[in-house]
Amino acid sequence: MNFKDVSVAVLGMGRSGLALARELSCRGARVLLSDSRPREALSSALEELGELPVEVEVAGHSDRVLQVDLVVLSPGVSVHHPLVKEACRRGLPVMGEVEIAWRLSAVPFIAVTGTNGKSTTVTLIDRILGDRSILAGNIGNPLVGEVAQAPSGGYVVAEVSSFQLETVHAFRPRVAVLTNLTPDHLDRHADLEEYFAAKARLFARQGPQDAAVIGSDDPQASRLADLLESRNLPGWLPGFPAPDRPACPEVLRFSARGPVLKGAWFADGALWYRGRSGTERLFDWGFPGLPGPHNLANSLAAVAVARWLGVPAEAIRSALEAHTPLHHRMEEVGRPGGVLFVDDSKGTNPGSVQAALESYQAPILLIAGGKDKGTDFAELGRCIARRARALLVLGEAADRLADSARAAGMSHIISCGSLQEAVDAAWKNAQPGDVVLLSPACASFDMFRNAEERGRLFAQAVRRLEETHPGTAG
Repeated sequence: MNFKDVSVAVLGMGRSGLALARELSCRGARVLLSDSRPREALSSALEELGELPVEVEVAGHSDRVLQVDLVVLSPGVSVHHPLVKEACRRGLPVMGEVEIAWRLSAVPFIAVTGTNGKSTTVTLIDRILGDRSILAGNIGNPLVGEVAQAPSGGYVVAEVSSFQLETVHAFRPRVAVLTNLTPDHLDRHADLEEYFAAKARLFARQGPQDAAVIGSDDPQASRLADLLESRNLPGWLPGFPAPDRPACPEVLRFSARGPVLKGAWFADGALWYRGRSGTERLFDWGFPGLPGPHNLANSLAAVAVARWLGVPAEAIRSALEAHTPLHHRMEEVGRPGGVLFVDDSKGTNPGSVQAALESYQAPILLIAGGKDKGTDFAELGRCIARRARALLVLGEAADRLADSARAAGMSHIISCGSLQEAVDAAWKNAQPGDVVLLSPACASFDMFRNAEERGRLFAQAVRRLEETHPGTAG
């Protein structure tokens, strides 16, 4: 796509917005970078721009955004924003980073979405492919800044969120993966069906030569696979059309519960795959860096992708064996006095917390809470009551979380004013052999800049405990 002399408004000055402004201006576009936050909150972003030839407006989006050839949204800017709706009404093209990056890329995409498991799955795929891939996207590196580095004949392995999928048009990944789909981001999406429709856009432009890899153990993901095979994907918002009856890619499913017609599954202690060449037993399951049933599912998704691409089973097994947990995702950060502290700060929805709780047999003291995303905590409350010995709540959603667990029979609930207070209270109530799990079920923005900062502060508090209480817990 040629951007020379194209006027572009980029909304949002986060990591993606800055990368978009940099890449588009370097390709000759006339860029207006617009953000609603005040200048003092954007000092580091403005400093990063340096001498880049872009115009900047802060403290609000002006009507100048509508006087351009193309509007590009950062993931943090909703398609429901009045200015975006007006752009669509006027017929202005509105795109996001994924669409732009795909149009700039010389190699095909392997794109992974889902409520949970995206980061682990893309990391496994990237490790399996080795020097044939480059990893980017929602996992931390903006796509537009990375696609030019992708190896010839290789792949861009991209983690993509529902926010990013809202603004795709022609995007066609060679392989598209849906790990699962449970309620999340309902403070942004109008309802679960809109969230579902956003995820479905990942598959809307795929054709018969492409592959769709979808989890069959999750009801909503399985429903999407059925709709895809019937060529009846849900529609989307005005201004962002999708094909009414898209061509169907080759659909592979994965299951931790037993065989699938085509794809990967777990049975009899091993991973299996069935493709065009028949059924094969790959290797035994059991890798220390992939604990819990959720990581079995993530691994099956990666296996289905890799075998469809023709990667040998031994190369896949070696990659799974070498994997270690990602930062802030079930990451063990200390064991003072025999109490294991686990940082799962990226567990920002009920489904991910339930998966974390089911990963341990030892008694659990759960630290949860943060910015409320509008999700239902009833099922999570029942899981907490069943699996946790104590619940320590903090942040904006603390009362709702506590009420849900209490309604399910949980009695040991402690309200905390800060993360440090929660760590201290967990320590006082823990016994050697217990697990203190930070898995918030909420966003971080009410108390922290992001989930990474929340996780780092948790790890720092644990290190202080190891220094001051080297021998005993409680």
